[in-house]
Amino acid sequence: MKIDKLVNFIIDYCQKNNLNKIYICGNGGSGKTTLSKSITKEAKKLGNVNLLSTDDFLVDINLRKNSLIKWEENGQTYSHRYTSSNKESYFLKNIYEILYNIDHEVDCFYFPRRYKEKNNIRKLYSDYFLTVIEGVGTVFLEKDEKTLSIFLKCNKENEIKRRMERTKKLDRDSSELYDELRTSQFRTNVLIHESKFDFIIENDENFEYKIVNK
Repeated sequence: MKIDKLVNFIIDYCQKNNLNKIYICGNGGSGKTTLSKSITKEAKKLGNVNLLSTDDFLVDINLRKNSLIKWEENGQTYSHRYTSSNKESYFLKNIYEILYNIDHEVDCFYFPRRYKEKNNIRKLYSDYFLTVIEGVGTVFLEKDEKTLSIFLKCNKENEIKRRMERTKKLDRDSSELYDELRTSQFRTNVLIHESKFDFIIENDENFEYKIVNK
């Protein structure tokens, strides 16, 4: 299905099941940001919508580059820098503080780290219709009964292609590109929780979406 049909399905599902939060996780290049922005745009027709990215709560990349973590996969021990696939890479308390405020009738403000200008500070509403949080880090957030969790997937070839395009376009650090150790961390710390998500959604090279666990 096209993204507009998927977005309408998700919003309708939230309305019918009295859900007010959506967590969107997935592998790199799977379209987490695209889907979250599309949901936000459409849902704003029905009320206030809060949009956050767990990437905004990552520990500085220079610190993560110089810190090593060890893990095991298939009986083999690996060592590599901390990536976004590690719980310790996030300031999760800051996200919980925001969620606590808006769930207790307190509007607050949020400064996405990708922006430097203070006029990009975003207001988060306590009288919200939906709060959408996207990013790999959502896998580490506690989920309540009013949260819909979505896991997006694309194949390895599309992930590499999209990562390269995004890194070049946004002038991002090249260390954020695909590599096997990074992927091993993702499998070990994130993909292992895939079955806990309410919906697992795959997309192809043309961003045609398919719900595979409905």
